[in-house]
Amino acid sequence: MKKILLFFCFIPLFLPSAGNAAGPETQLRVEVFPRKIRQGDVFLVRATGPASLKSIHAEFQGKKFSLSSGERQGSYEALIGVDLKAKPARVKMKVMAKGDGGKGYSKALTVKVEKVDFPVQRLTLPRSMVDLDPKTLERVNRESKKLKALFGGVREERLWKGAFSRPVEGEVTTGFGLRRVINGQRKSPHTGVDLRADEGTPVLACNGGRVALVGNFFFSGKSVILDHGEGLYSMYFHLSEIAVGEGDRIHTGNLLGRVGSTGRSTGPHLHWGIIIRGARVDPLSFLRLTKHLQD
Repeated sequence: MKKILLFFCFIPLFLPSAGNAAGPETQLRVEVFPRKIRQGDVFLVRATGPASLKSIHAEFQGKKFSLSSGERQGSYEALIGVDLKAKPARVKMKVMAKGDGGKGYSKALTVKVEKVDFPVQRLTLPRSMVDLDPKTLERVNRESKKLKALFGGVREERLWKGAFSRPVEGEVTTGFGLRRVINGQRKSPHTGVDLRADEGTPVLACNGGRVALVGNFFFSGKSVILDHGEGLYSMYFHLSEIAVGEGDRIHTGNLLGRVGSTGRSTGPHLHWGIIIRGARVDPLSFLRLTKHLQD
């Protein structure tokens, strides 16, 4: 498979203070990239300021994102996700920091979220394959609540470092955001990517983390979910075997399990998903952005 090199440029964004131009706000520089941010994308926020900052975070869509120190002194950065169903709009974001003696810094800017026309797949299937009986529906709702509760938690500690990697090397067979209409009914969008791989192919951790959940679910089959800290989770579905247990500390490249076709699946593959602070994002967008991290 040919590798494609992608190059991005940081776009510095400044909004002058309404008060004294020499005030604290002029001492905090904020950059974001890529230039175009779409539904389901991940973008990188990098701030440059005093090296002595005690804390720094970004506020975006009602959530706080801590910025971690980069490799260069006085540089801080964070990855922020835009959910695939986020409303296309100009969204205000603010970066706030505190330095020695409680000195405050802030920078306000606007991020434009653009609409994506995700592909639509229309299928006609026997009702028995689509409509769930009451007992199965109860199970699905119970499992859904469990996952929602998990993704709502935020471990403040960062357990990952540097660029993330693919869990398997197979090509994408079903892309992120695909909308399925089955028997005329709109179903949930595809919130990850399906990667082609043979039955039994090793599935490797995309970065460091802790095993947050292991289970056998109706739709996703045998599954492993890693908590990477700071509200970042990665998901590995339809496994034939699971090689880890809940609570295990994981490092990049550790074996999590093997590719299979468990759950609602038509053949062996890996469904790989990424969630950042509740936002369901394109794992490939995420993968590209992490290669530009300073740490």
